[in-house]
Amino acid sequence: MTDSDLSAVIQAGLEDSFAYDKLGELCDTVGARLAGSDGYERAVAWAQSVMKEAGCDSVWTEPVTVPHWTRGREWGRVLGPVPFDLDLCAIGLSDGTGDRDIEAEVLAVRDFDELERRADEAAGKIVLFDPPWEGYGKTVRYRVGGASAAARCGAVACLIRSVTDRSLGAPHTGMMRYADDAPRIPIAAVTVENAARLHRMCERGLEPRVRLHLEARNRGEVINHNVIGEIRGSEKPEEIILVGGHLDSWDLATGAHDDGTGVTLALAAARMQLQQGRRPRRTIRVVFYACEEMGGYGGRAYLEAHRQELDRHVLVIESDGGGFAPRGFSVQADSAVVARVAALTAPLAMLAPDHWTVRPGHSGVDVGPLAEAGVPGIGHRVDGSGYFALHHSAADTYDKVDPGEMSANTAAIAGLIHAVDRLDEPLSRNGTTGGE
Repeated sequence: MTDSDLSAVIQAGLEDSFAYDKLGELCDTVGARLAGSDGYERAVAWAQSVMKEAGCDSVWTEPVTVPHWTRGREWGRVLGPVPFDLDLCAIGLSDGTGDRDIEAEVLAVRDFDELERRADEAAGKIVLFDPPWEGYGKTVRYRVGGASAAARCGAVACLIRSVTDRSLGAPHTGMMRYADDAPRIPIAAVTVENAARLHRMCERGLEPRVRLHLEARNRGEVINHNVIGEIRGSEKPEEIILVGGHLDSWDLATGAHDDGTGVTLALAAARMQLQQGRRPRRTIRVVFYACEEMGGYGGRAYLEAHRQELDRHVLVIESDGGGFAPRGFSVQADSAVVARVAALTAPLAMLAPDHWTVRPGHSGVDVGPLAEAGVPGIGHRVDGSGYFALHHSAADTYDKVDPGEMSANTAAIAGLIHAVDRLDEPLSRNGTTGGE
């Protein structure tokens, strides 16, 4: 591979609007794509059509068993001492309030440690967690485990400050888990603004009382599908470079950045391998995964369905950070592979001259099982400074996506695929790398 080859791919990507255009279709004509919903079924039909349009030689679906959770109607109200409505949303996989509303006094705590210290105050109350933002990985613990922690102390429901670094009055949903050693109580997110006000009221000794109505319901399991398209390789068709994202979204918006950009960028980057008279040497497999948001079911199902061809996968790539300006790649492999990927993709640094890095890191929830099984995994990285303001909220819509940044990301992922595809020997599982 010459630098001029890769430069041509980069330039073509920068001029390509396929990902942005198809994202508009997905957001506007399919909409929200919650696992188990009619919207997800519409998305599967759309995905098959757009993969064929992009030039995939074959397109198929594979079944994935997923949890079926529905939101229903929901509301919350502070009854006193000053009445006002709460802006809230149930957390995914939470039970609802049942046949009756839940009404109780609020106990506001900063974190798990404060709840433990004040556990004897929690019985019969609604526990509100109002932690400071300390990054997603640390703050999301309250969404995932807050309900069970509160229930162990006798609480009747749980509220959390939305998991976001900044807010303009929008609640943020996401997934929770019930622990086996605690009663199942409902959990909902309130806006940052509502959480702060309730917390201040508690600190002033005002004893706010809240009524909750959540129709959220767990309805067992249903079958959804991963959608897969292939561009067959011309020289080494038995070797697979997989690129993908997750097709499902939360139900509050149309899932533009999470993860509509990921699936459309993956397909656009694969499509680029067919442009200007080229055809990839290896097979490019595009996977739109089911049910990432409620537990990564699509990624695990793919691994189980393809264990017999695991050795054929030479690289797996995931895009699930949004469609913001490109920043490089995180490589889930040993240090020799990280260094090799950095060298191969060095020309891509022109896409973000002051910010581009290739570093060790996680590849993604969906391709993670394949990476953990030994396949080199790469995560597509972008500027994440604005991501969590939109993440899992009603603000994650098409108008928040910049077409120029989408084209730059197409160039980045397409360039990565092209660089690896031109190697005579693939990146090795044991750290040795092939030559060009």
